[in-house]
Amino acid sequence: LSVVARCGGITSRDVHTNFLVMVHYMTLVCKCQSIRLKTGLHLKGIYNQEIHNRPDSTVSYRTFLAWHAIGSKFIAVACGGSIYALVLIAGFGLRVSIATMVGTTHLDLANMLRSPPKNSPERKLITDYIVPTIARMRLKFPLSMSSMFSATLIEKYAVSKIVDCTDISASDCFFDAVIQNAFEPLPRSRKVWRPCIAPVGDLTRVSVQSLGNDLNRPYSPPLSDIEEDDVHHIIIETSYDPLSPQNKRFKAPRDNAVNNEWTATERLLAEAGKTVRSIDDLRKKLAMLYSEGVKTSPGAYLRIPMSIIPNHHLELRNKDGSLMAFISTALPSHIRSSLEVNLLACLESPDLLEERNTGTHSCQPFQALHLSWYNRHCTSGHEAPSDIQPWLLEKEGLRTNHGQVIPYISNDLQQHRRIYGTIGRVYAELFEWVRHLMETYLQEEFEMLMEVASCLPGNCTPPVAPFISLVININVSTRAH
Repeated sequence: LSVVARCGGITSRDVHTNFLVMVHYMTLVCKCQSIRLKTGLHLKGIYNQEIHNRPDSTVSYRTFLAWHAIGSKFIAVACGGSIYALVLIAGFGLRVSIATMVGTTHLDLANMLRSPPKNSPERKLITDYIVPTIARMRLKFPLSMSSMFSATLIEKYAVSKIVDCTDISASDCFFDAVIQNAFEPLPRSRKVWRPCIAPVGDLTRVSVQSLGNDLNRPYSPPLSDIEEDDVHHIIIETSYDPLSPQNKRFKAPRDNAVNNEWTATERLLAEAGKTVRSIDDLRKKLAMLYSEGVKTSPGAYLRIPMSIIPNHHLELRNKDGSLMAFISTALPSHIRSSLEVNLLACLESPDLLEERNTGTHSCQPFQALHLSWYNRHCTSGHEAPSDIQPWLLEKEGLRTNHGQVIPYISNDLQQHRRIYGTIGRVYAELFEWVRHLMETYLQEEFEMLMEVASCLPGNCTPPVAPFISLVININVSTRAH
């Protein structure tokens, strides 16, 4: 427990350090601009005058330019979302991601935060999540610029000697004064930023040292009137016997072409299946669906509308108690409402999704990301010598693929590590909900999957644990789906 406590303390200090690093970069930009306005020197002249000629300086001009550019990016983000946007970035560990933005992305981000386009997914994300989070942070951490910047610097860039970070107008005045060699930022939408317009009242301003590791949980807006306590878990035991010889027989044709025809026929039968009207009706129809553990009619299907299980967990069990199916409609509304916009943000393509009729354009290509761990083609090693390190083994006359000696990640995961990391952070609450659901209601299946996930090389823990693979198919609905 003491080790866990120390890890938590280090994480808290890491948030604080990341934030202070961003503040120092911004201070560098502000001081350079002050010198530039006073002397007319450009960055090269400022470097020569203030840094290069000092005997104790080891900072190169290239490094100086890079720091100035990084500080300008942080200022742009603060210009868009106030200093609290940087606090969020520190809490989520995204400082390096912002620092490595290319081109004018940081300026576009500032304008997007200030005035997102109407009816856009970005506006919904900012209105429903970012602004409420910042509004809550202003109450919990009422900061003052004086705890971050010197009084002289504040005086040069603001209308008063003290700038209250909770006063978004004063904050805008401070950051807007920094020259970014671009057009003025868009006016801040008062409708979007309404929860943050009025400064926080009489609360004592806190220092940046108070920032801790509790900043990495995003705001969860109360979009649903249904509380978690109202979730119902329904278990229905059926007489289906998975050990019956008839049920163990593989019914689908193995020939691919014939299998496609068989699948299409079965789908038509499923569409024509009897619709269940209530949970009681489902129990009755399931009782009549099987005789001696086998379907009474091979072509019989039941349709279960999601409307009969609102905010429910429905669990169907076989005769031997094993799992037949588990359906949940209890995903919290605030997670469900942001699934699409989060995906577009992770893949950095707001126009990615489009309407397609995959039934009429079956040969049309589609994008797919297989972010997975593989073990299928691993070297078995049954006859390998036990006294030689596996990485040093080679077979004469053959090329040995050492990358498949132990479980390995897919090519898609190799190429899209940044996207994978972003998805892990953005969908963390969703993945945790799924994990908790399985651990609570599907304990046997959960333990089996976790046993596999615990064997990954390097003690890696996928963000989708207990699963080890995440597959994203874009603009397609395949036969398997």
